[in-house]
Amino acid sequence: MIKVLIVDDEPKLREGLKSIVPWSELGYEVVDTAANGNEALEKHKRYAPDVMLVDIRMPGMDGLQLIEAVRSVDPAIHLLILSGYADFDYAKRAISHRVDGYLLKPVDEDELSAYLMQMKETIEQERQWMALNQAASEISREQLIQSWLRQEQEAGVDAASRQLAEQLGLAWDHYQVALVYVHGSDESSDEPDRLLKEKLVEAFEREGSGIVFSLHGFLGLLMPVPVLSASGRKELQDRLETAASAAGAAITAAMGQPVREAADTVKSYHAAKKLLRRRFFYAPGELLYPESVPFGGENGAEPSEGYEPGPFMEQLYYAVDVGNADIQQKLLRSAALGMIRDQYTEGDMKSAFVELLTSVHNKLTLHHTELQSRTKEYSDRIAAIFRQRTVFDLCRHSAQFLEELVWQAGRGGRDQEMKRILDLIQRNYSDNIKLETLASVFNYNSAYLGKMFKNTTGEYFNTYLDKVRIDKAKDFLKQGMKVYQVAEKVGYTNVDYFHSKFKKYVGTSPSNYRKELEL
Repeated sequence: MIKVLIVDDEPKLREGLKSIVPWSELGYEVVDTAANGNEALEKHKRYAPDVMLVDIRMPGMDGLQLIEAVRSVDPAIHLLILSGYADFDYAKRAISHRVDGYLLKPVDEDELSAYLMQMKETIEQERQWMALNQAASEISREQLIQSWLRQEQEAGVDAASRQLAEQLGLAWDHYQVALVYVHGSDESSDEPDRLLKEKLVEAFEREGSGIVFSLHGFLGLLMPVPVLSASGRKELQDRLETAASAAGAAITAAMGQPVREAADTVKSYHAAKKLLRRRFFYAPGELLYPESVPFGGENGAEPSEGYEPGPFMEQLYYAVDVGNADIQQKLLRSAALGMIRDQYTEGDMKSAFVELLTSVHNKLTLHHTELQSRTKEYSDRIAAIFRQRTVFDLCRHSAQFLEELVWQAGRGGRDQEMKRILDLIQRNYSDNIKLETLASVFNYNSAYLGKMFKNTTGEYFNTYLDKVRIDKAKDFLKQGMKVYQVAEKVGYTNVDYFHSKFKKYVGTSPSNYRKELEL
């Protein structure tokens, strides 16, 4: 367990911090609390904590003075600063003392937990590294890479590390970092990451094309040969996807720029990490790299205006009300571009889309009462916005939701359109009619048209088409036509297939049916 000492002059806050997060579940133990700097120094000597949470403003010895005193005797300790208000000067001084985080009161549970999880990983890696330093022969290439990537970008690589790199075969001419983010991985289990790591080792290390490592929640690959061309990126993406598929994982990957020195690998790492943290704004299924084009940059055009919720909602409502799918899609794209221009985060953008679609739905419901019975279904669809992985997926999901609203809100008009579809089938049953073709003709998503077809007719599309054909076949058999002629006339190119369909729906074969008519 990682030992924690909480230092704050407010008793209620000290007790609150002891219960705000599940310390033991996160791998921590609160060994004690202290009300001031002097008491904290005494308890630091007694418990030798790994982490201290320190209030920056305390009577007597303040938080920064305490940090200086503790750092002088314990350089490796991890520190989180607590402050009642944003104080830039204090923050700058705290950073100079290498604190791990700066939290404003009241402390947010999620923010504190995030810091603790990150520190836990760092502390565990530091413990491993210390153990390996005691037995240098056991130091692995992965751990050396991790030490390079955990350093500050200006820190450089010392002589001992360079010598160790030569011993471990890592003295390369070039270095380039690729990082892999595993979607939907359970943070309480490392199983998906472990399996994927094994597959990546098989795919890259065994043929000498890279070293696999784990760091800060990512899987990574340090490569000795720069990947610069589009074909090289495509090959790397394919190899990563193959490994992910074998591990049953869905991934997004990014790579930083190639560098010439081991000391600069941290720059390549941070570039890749920055791209992954912005992965929501890039097309799915692509290997991200420093020149990757985000959403909206495909045509070189930038939005001229930001996002104004009121006007966008009004325009989108009218587009839905008249059933103009093209305008709906353009407006959704414009909204996303405006939000990007206004520097919305992923969470901000999803929340804004929820507000936008909810407003359109609510206004539409006022004029189309038939929508009220489906409110729960629509609420679920809107909530699914938060599960979209990219802005492309977000716009696509939103467009599909609006398409459903259009269908339901204009059900009288859509009933007429469904009659046209059924009439088309009745007149063209002998053709090779497919649901996808009808969806294209009538400007619908094929899956959604299939759903609406079932709701209207009570039958799936293929079943309905088969029944129309069999009914027509019965008429032709009554006219004395031969079975193979009837099969061809109603759209079945294979007589045996026609025979099986006829028997399925009529209960007897075409030949027997015709004989029964002759009796």
